[in-house]
Amino acid sequence: MTPRFSFELGMPHLGRNNLSESALFKAVGNDRWKQIEEAGGVQTGLIRDDMDSRLYATFFYLEINYSPEHPLCAHGENDIVEYETDLSHFGQVYLDGRYVLSSNPELWVRASNVFIYQERGPSKLSMSIPANMDFSRIAELPKQPDSLTLCRLARPQGFFFDAEPDDVDVFEGEREFVYQLDADRDMNGAGLVYFANFISFLDRAERGVLNNLQYEIPASILDERSTYRRRVGYYGNAHANDCLRILVKARMRSLTTPRFGRLVDMAFDYRMRRASDDKEILISSVRKVSPIQPGSESEAWFEAMTR
Repeated sequence: MTPRFSFELGMPHLGRNNLSESALFKAVGNDRWKQIEEAGGVQTGLIRDDMDSRLYATFFYLEINYSPEHPLCAHGENDIVEYETDLSHFGQVYLDGRYVLSSNPELWVRASNVFIYQERGPSKLSMSIPANMDFSRIAELPKQPDSLTLCRLARPQGFFFDAEPDDVDVFEGEREFVYQLDADRDMNGAGLVYFANFISFLDRAERGVLNNLQYEIPASILDERSTYRRRVGYYGNAHANDCLRILVKARMRSLTTPRFGRLVDMAFDYRMRRASDDKEILISSVRKVSPIQPGSESEAWFEAMTR
């Protein structure tokens, strides 16, 4: 198994402010499936259980552990992003591993998978064990990955991260944003919503609720926000003709870093439900930063919001 993964950032990987979070997860997700092929000795499209059901190594947990001093936007066009990787399994059902940034081992991305088949299409996914995959070249975990516990704990709470002591609510309670799935853009070849596309839906919900505040948010705050920390747990999927109800909570505070100067550090908690049956299919928490220039419209907005 290749213990290193690198790619050069081109336009497909970039968003409004350098490296796109969704694009990063797409790159990591593709590499994870290549790792499974290499270690397991079978192409991902041929993985079957003992009932000959097609299995997918679907992602049930993702995490970004960067920092306000080094958010995703620290990686720009033509940069080569290089990670040291590992992969382990538990019970031949769960996979887990990290992508540790080669230039700074304190920064990493984590991804956990479970093997599933479509029992009743996207609305009913069930776990199973691959019958034709070799696990001997994948390190075995002594117990279930703790990402399972993190997902279980987040579900009744509705969030992964506690608020920071100096956080201020951007608005009271939760606000709802409804997203209509696009069958031609959002689904993958298995007929499921592609895991990395959910991140784009959350970004869209953020922008939607932030565009309806007491004080109009400057475009620079929206366009330059960049993730430095995220956890997301997946609990289901959706049909292509469904709508997603995304409930958003938002907080913010001021930070100062040597690299970027003053920043607005925004925190979002999301709960996503299928409109068709109100089933909760995703919970996520994220922290993002945007620069605040002295004397700027952004500074005036922040001061007004936190006054």
